[in-house]
Amino acid sequence: MPNLFHAVPTRSDLPCVLVVSAYELADVALSVAPQFQGRAQIRIERGNLDRGVELVKKAIAQDGVEVVVSAGSNASYLRSRIDAPLVTVRVGGFDIMAALATARAAQGDIALVFFREIPDDVARFLRNYDLPVQLHAYESEAHAHALVEQLAASGVTAIVGPGVAVRAAHQRGLRGVLLYSRDSIAAAIEDAIQLVISRRAERSERERLAAVLRHLDSGVVATDAQGLILAANPAADALTGVALTSAVGQPLQQWLAALDPLAVQGSDDAARVARVQEWAQRKVLVHGQPIMESGRPNGAVFTLERSSTVEQAFRKLRAHERERSRPARYTLAHVVQASAQMQAVVRRCETVAALTEAPVLITGATGVGKELIAQGIHSASRRRGQRFVAVNCGALTESLLESELFGYEDGAFTGARREGKAGLFEAAHRGTVFLDEIGELPFALQTRLLRVLQEREVTRVGANAPVAIDIRVLAATHRDLAAMVRTGRFREDLYFRIAVLRIDLAPLAERPEDLQVLADMMVQTAMREIGLAQSMAPVLRLLPAVVARHRWPGNARELHNFAQRVAVRCVELASTPDLADLMALIDLPAAPEAAQPAADASLATERTHHELRHIQQVLADCDGDQNAAAKALGISRTTLWRRLKGSARG
Repeated sequence: MPNLFHAVPTRSDLPCVLVVSAYELADVALSVAPQFQGRAQIRIERGNLDRGVELVKKAIAQDGVEVVVSAGSNASYLRSRIDAPLVTVRVGGFDIMAALATARAAQGDIALVFFREIPDDVARFLRNYDLPVQLHAYESEAHAHALVEQLAASGVTAIVGPGVAVRAAHQRGLRGVLLYSRDSIAAAIEDAIQLVISRRAERSERERLAAVLRHLDSGVVATDAQGLILAANPAADALTGVALTSAVGQPLQQWLAALDPLAVQGSDDAARVARVQEWAQRKVLVHGQPIMESGRPNGAVFTLERSSTVEQAFRKLRAHERERSRPARYTLAHVVQASAQMQAVVRRCETVAALTEAPVLITGATGVGKELIAQGIHSASRRRGQRFVAVNCGALTESLLESELFGYEDGAFTGARREGKAGLFEAAHRGTVFLDEIGELPFALQTRLLRVLQEREVTRVGANAPVAIDIRVLAATHRDLAAMVRTGRFREDLYFRIAVLRIDLAPLAERPEDLQVLADMMVQTAMREIGLAQSMAPVLRLLPAVVARHRWPGNARELHNFAQRVAVRCVELASTPDLADLMALIDLPAAPEAAQPAADASLATERTHHELRHIQQVLADCDGDQNAAAKALGISRTTLWRRLKGSARG
């Protein structure tokens, strides 16, 4: 079969990933590749063993491939023969369950085969559930063919395993089921993309380090854990009389015997004490320090004449890419907008992203897609190439949240890193910070956040000097912040800072068009992931009736859970569920006590009437101006209109 090639529209700055397989893995990868459009260039080539090595080397040399994805014996063969990192497709428990479920359609015995060794957890799983499945392993492609022939002779009718086993099964008239799912292959490609991003960041770090070192008057030499030179600057060359900048990758002691990187990394503090060395008739003050990573030495840095400034710069450069941040995964194109309401929201987001840098407050019930909107705004703004840093203000204790947001200095508190740590605001410099559930932000931190927004600078815990930052702040909440301001639980000045612009997201129950589209998408995705694409049509025909009978208070999160249950239920029944089966998969709230509903309804009605009277009074005070009334009430005009419309229906 000829080689396959698939790539997203070429952009030189996108990670370039090559998937190599001579078997069914290539077909699955080809179907998965479009979901990475705009994030990576995905190539798929058909090749195995020596042919695979040839294809990889050609792709690296001619097409700029940066990482390779493969599986099974092919991955093992390629790993030691190519000059590029390789990501192996991993098999998860759900992959095995789905593959076995597919294989059960064949009459007769089933064999599950792996490359080289049978995972202990798989063997244990089959024993615990007493599943009648044979387990085998093969060492090579030839061994795989011999094993399948042996299994066929013993009465096995279905083989579940890697591509070579599946191909061998087909050649002998057996049913072959690929062990790798779309999900596991997509996960491997995702890992490959992240590996490219990480390697680029490391390369960028080295380039930044070299740029810093070139402009220092003091000499600096850095080594790795084995004592090989990682970097040196011209000042070090001049002070020692040795061309260290041309000796990168070579042992430092080969050039300067007096500098022992391994001793500096050891427990003997004597090796780290500043001392005077003489090179090229120059007396040079030398100071060595270990490079610490995860609490362990992982190299050494020597400073010549002056140390403190260079050490601090080096530590910051080493730590820069370790900050917990991530790029935005979604754009506004990912927002389901079948309803006129969401079309209006997306248009507003596009305007907000393109024309202003003002803070935005996104409101809506849980699971309604507030972070999706935030990522969409970031991706449509001029900051799209920078970092999108998200933090849930209600997920951490006050002290932990403070150190996460603002960072801390060396010794700021017990357990603090010796080199200190940049906070998320610093990590997001030139990018976007998304403060999810900002209504949960402790009152003491609200004051500090206000200063960040006002002064565009942040002060680490335990530090005196502020650091200037350039960030855009997006916030989200499911709470009524205006009511919290009135009761003193949220700072009024902070509220007006974060709510310069507002985007209100209605729950799915109020957007039936979006609800139906989302339900179809999620159920289709869930069923495809476990190999039930051919069984979707009957389920999708029943779906509108199911969706219309529930309010979906959990919105998209609840809908996603329901979709996963539908897929699993189809596997359990080995047939199409009926309407009753599907309804039984919906999360329903516990029934209240018999006497409670009337009382609760009465209280809710009274609160609604009280709120309506207040809104009408404010509207009258504003001479019917809804814009002014909404501003006075601390709500958006859309929310004001919705509440007035609701009262009219009542």
